[in-house]
Amino acid sequence: MNIPAPLTAECVLTDVAGGLAAARRFTRLALLAWTDGAAVDDALLVVTELATNALCHGSGDPVLRLTVDGTDVRIEVFDDNPAPPVRRPAGADGGWGLALVDRLSSVRGTERHGRGKVVWCVLSASPAELAG
Repeated sequence: MNIPAPLTAECVLTDVAGGLAAARRFTRLALLAWTDGAAVDDALLVVTELATNALCHGSGDPVLRLTVDGTDVRIEVFDDNPAPPVRRPAGADGGWGLALVDRLSSVRGTERHGRGKVVWCVLSASPAELAG
């Protein structure tokens, strides 16, 4: 049975410790169900970075949205802070996150959304056929 595309699921992130663990678990389960698993490791790194930024620098309860459409995985993190992420020089105190996201994704962007923003990126994946 072919799974219709696009497939979309969302997860609310409530705090840094529990929210990051939930985001990674949610991402792993969704992508293993929807794809052949090729993009899971990269997606986990990207989700960790984007969710950490939203939880530490955003406001409200950030939302993680995953969408698989064809061979693309779109990762979006919404928060209530309209300020776009700032890529800072990498060093001992951080600054590696957005550079890592840029390296792993084919494209990344930020857009206004409601009173806040969405930071998104696209990774390549292979679709899986799941028996129903």
